[in-house]
Amino acid sequence: MSQRRRASTVLKYLLIGATAVAGAACLPPELRASEWGCQVLLCLSGDWQGTRSCHPPVYRLIAAMKAPGFSWPTCPQANSSAARYDKYEDCPSGWQATGRTDSDRPGMRGEPNVCQIRADKLTLPAIHTNGRFGHGNDAGSRQVQVEVEGKLVPAEVQTISNGRGSFPGDRSTFYAIPRALREKPWYIEYDDANGIRQKSWFNLNMR
Repeated sequence: MSQRRRASTVLKYLLIGATAVAGAACLPPELRASEWGCQVLLCLSGDWQGTRSCHPPVYRLIAAMKAPGFSWPTCPQANSSAARYDKYEDCPSGWQATGRTDSDRPGMRGEPNVCQIRADKLTLPAIHTNGRFGHGNDAGSRQVQVEVEGKLVPAEVQTISNGRGSFPGDRSTFYAIPRALREKPWYIEYDDANGIRQKSWFNLNMR
């Protein structure tokens, strides 16, 4: 869904909500919170940094996020969720997200900041370079280039021995590439005018 259509959908919910409370001299706190949540949803679904009217509700949000016990303002009219954070782009098709660490023990993996694929699952052959790390023939890593979605990207190929011997079948080989960071790492889910669940990505960078 385009940003313009998404903003139009959320604006429809805001107008419905405004009509429902028209003429009220004083809104109860829970309704004022709902109104703020709908403003936040509307603004974060578009270019809030470039829309001056969006600055007050979003600046208020950013300030509130620093307070203890903060709860994300939602928009019941759009059945919106609290915001979630996912700073990494999805891995390419066939690759799996995993964490890089110096330890292979269970539970010691770091955050999933690399995409990994087994060597036998790589569609196109890797272009090897001269860089090499590791010791002897049992374990090590080499710097290579692999084609991912039509582009050559730097990757690391690691061959790890299982400790049983030096035969080819005693080793596991895989390629790893860094996961790209999202420009917009936050997202909110909500129902559009047709009741279809949508996801809107945004950032909270103040210009």
